[in-house]
Amino acid sequence: MTYFDLSQIALAIENSFALCGDTKIVTIDGPAGSGKTTLATELANSFTATQGAMSIVHLDELYEGWDGALEQKLFDRIDAWILTPIRNGLNPKHLKYDWHQGQYTTWFELPLTPIVIIEGVGSGHTALRNFVSQAIWVEADESLLLDRVVKRDGEAVRNEMLIWKTRERDYFELHDVKRSAHIQITGQ
Repeated sequence: MTYFDLSQIALAIENSFALCGDTKIVTIDGPAGSGKTTLATELANSFTATQGAMSIVHLDELYEGWDGALEQKLFDRIDAWILTPIRNGLNPKHLKYDWHQGQYTTWFELPLTPIVIIEGVGSGHTALRNFVSQAIWVEADESLLLDRVVKRDGEAVRNEMLIWKTRERDYFELHDVKRSAHIQITGQ
């Protein structure tokens, strides 16, 4: 595996081409608990300080609950709510899923920025690749992943996460997500 630091990742993004209208799409995929959201936030902060604003789409806001979260309807939503507006020079907006209510509740609009990060399990899907300027894979020691998620989201998610881990592994394998990434890193 090739290791990159934040400045190398930022440089790779800067040197890539916009493949979705005038916007560079950066995806960050990898197992739950590996550090995808942390990396997205760090990248956005580093770019804001030097090149201007960057928008982040968190896929956990687009999943429709646990069951079927990685099915085709997720990728149809990403295309309709995020990629199609961006290709047309419009602000992307999406319904946010409320995990406590078990339904989509509110629309959330993101500013159209020169770089949009889509982070979460599912962002490395084959259907999105033609629009992605930089695909990033993040992993961490397998023994840490479940505990990180439970610490972050509470003990109530443990059983769902055990099922999720099987689903995400199947998705990673089916779409060859790790091998297809431009950049592979180990999360902290």
